[in-house]
Amino acid sequence: MSRINPRPAAARLRAEASASGWESWQLVQRISTTCEVSLLQSHRLARGWTLDAAVTAYALLRGRLTVQQLSSWEARTARPGPAHLDGLCALYETRPDRLGFAVDYTPAAAADSVSLEEEAPGPRPARGRDPRQEERQQILRSLLHGAGVSLSQPVLATLAGVRQSLAEALTESVSELTMEQWERSAAEYGHAYQMRPPRELLAESVLDFVEVQQLLEQRQAADYRTRLCHVAAQLAGTAGIALVALGEQREARSWFRCAQLAAEETADRGLRAWLIAREAVIPFYYGSPRAAADLAERARMVAGGTPSATAAWAPSLEARALARLGRADDARQAMRLAEQAFARLDHTQTDDTAYGYTARQLQWHIGSMHTTLGDTRRAQAALDTALTMYAPAEYLDRALIALDQAAGLINVGEVTTAAQVGLQTLERLPAEHRTGIVVTRAREIAATIPARAGRTAAVRELAEAVRAPRVLTA
Repeated sequence: MSRINPRPAAARLRAEASASGWESWQLVQRISTTCEVSLLQSHRLARGWTLDAAVTAYALLRGRLTVQQLSSWEARTARPGPAHLDGLCALYETRPDRLGFAVDYTPAAAADSVSLEEEAPGPRPARGRDPRQEERQQILRSLLHGAGVSLSQPVLATLAGVRQSLAEALTESVSELTMEQWERSAAEYGHAYQMRPPRELLAESVLDFVEVQQLLEQRQAADYRTRLCHVAAQLAGTAGIALVALGEQREARSWFRCAQLAAEETADRGLRAWLIAREAVIPFYYGSPRAAADLAERARMVAGGTPSATAAWAPSLEARALARLGRADDARQAMRLAEQAFARLDHTQTDDTAYGYTARQLQWHIGSMHTTLGDTRRAQAALDTALTMYAPAEYLDRALIALDQAAGLINVGEVTTAAQVGLQTLERLPAEHRTGIVVTRAREIAATIPARAGRTAAVRELAEAVRAPRVLTA
């Protein structure tokens, strides 16, 4: 049986619909029956969209979707998950039964909710039974009474659906190759977060998170589910890092806690500790060193004695928070723990700036602690060493190190030079990296300048810069 080319036929029907004043649902039904295509494909053809155009429109509305996914749903060889089904309803401004993925049981709606899989004669399925299974049985029974040698489109669709159901029951949705690709993708954020603008990092990590979330809504083997949860936790943590950089403290906390939910499914103590330490950065930079010290200590305890990046990073953050609280001896002891833990790390744990802990980060944090404690000589030596180890494009940490240097200059009375360093740090940052965390730290530096020094031009310019809206633009 020859099949009508759906695109020109749909174009003719669109013209007829426009001339005759059809409603959009009437046009969709006519395209479906005339062109022998699914209701989902009919909605696309009713708008005159190609697959690429539909995928682009969906991405603007709900996020990433591939042509392969949409094509398989239109061909009824696969079924969208709940999140994607909701997105398709929003895209086509309709409801699931009119896309062919549900049944409307409203009595008056029986006639307009028929799809290609629902055209077989007979009573509607009884309540309490699976309607899709009932429909399949009715269509398959019709084979016993039909004539001819060719099979109708509804029968072929039903046969494909039965076959696909078994395939879905026996195989996982994620292949090993796909799983490894997701794990690599999550790891790449660890190398990119210093150089990528926080807005881009946030958008891309959340788009990937949505896709992983949809995979978790499907049936997965136990080990794949655990690995997907690990990836989801990393992606949610990356979103939290970006939100901290942007100064969105409340939303950042929510994403770190979301990440913790995924991490709890993995039984990975190191991952859980990393997320707690990342959350501790929020109170450290936004006004609560005591809360930062408590969270960092908790992260250190969760990490335990097993060599891990967090086992080194958490005590270094704890040390800096304790220094801000004036607990100098405790701060130095915590930093010694950090250095001892760092000495036990292998190269894979010291290469990654987000999920690992690098030598340049350790040098910066040592210098930052000494700056707060007033040991300017040791502070400047460590901070200078750290700066030589960072690439020019690693904007965030370089800016925060420079601001620590400015704080050290204030400690020794070099107020004008400190103000110049702070101002140059802000002005040299690309606008997309001049974000909340940097501006907050610069504002903190400006606030520590003694009032008697406020009459110098450099100090006035720094004070004006941290108040100016242009500095806050990200």
